[in-house]
Amino acid sequence: MSDELKPFQSALWVVFESEFRRLVRSRKLKVLFLVTFFPAFIYLLSPNASGTGVDAMLKSFQALMLDLVPNYWLGIIGQLIAIILMSDLLAGEIDRGTIRVLLARPVRLSEVVMAKFLAGLGALAVLFGVPYTVIWLYNPVVYDTGADGLWKGLPDFLLAMGATLLVLAALGALAMLISVIITRPLYASLATFGVVFLLQFLLPQIPYVKNPERYTLGYQTVVLLKAGFDKVDLSAFVGNPSHTAVFFGAVVALFLATAWAVLVNRDFPE
Repeated sequence: MSDELKPFQSALWVVFESEFRRLVRSRKLKVLFLVTFFPAFIYLLSPNASGTGVDAMLKSFQALMLDLVPNYWLGIIGQLIAIILMSDLLAGEIDRGTIRVLLARPVRLSEVVMAKFLAGLGALAVLFGVPYTVIWLYNPVVYDTGADGLWKGLPDFLLAMGATLLVLAALGALAMLISVIITRPLYASLATFGVVFLLQFLLPQIPYVKNPERYTLGYQTVVLLKAGFDKVDLSAFVGNPSHTAVFFGAVVALFLATAWAVLVNRDFPE
């Protein structure tokens, strides 16, 4: 690694580490974890297995994820969790006035934005990754597939996790952008959810919008899952998983760059 990149990496890592530790230790994250873990807990109590073997296990896992990911984990509940968590990362610093203390360190605004975003996304990975992992680990037990089932189910698990984090990243980046404009965390959260609600739930009600269901996060999440979920019929969902992934990645980059630009032109009072 070149000497020019070492200071950037160091500052980025310091901010990321401190923010990630703060989030993981916070009471808020523990409460949110109970919400995200609830479906996995229900599955542990009542897996409703049908048959045995790897094929039955994979089909069951894919069907379960296709139900829970777009409708619960990335539904209204999951969206609120991501928005609440990410809205506080920058707005909280500005609202409390600690942003000036943070910038007094040898750290650039771009590093602060990126480190905060990665820390928030890391916390979301913990919140959603634990229940996903529990289901993935428990499935081979239910379907009596052993280590072979665990290995065969790994690609589906990674795809579900990757698609979830990609959508959460887009929501989180939007929340961070709005939070540097509306610098009260609660108001920023409400405003972000309002924007997401308008785009997802009111747009399909417009009569002249063609195929309005395609403009929801749930629909696009299923399109992402089409990349590897081959045990269930997803032919009704139109879209290219690669194009959808690139779109979400571009949206994340655009929102974060805009948030940085807003902060650069903002004065922070003493």
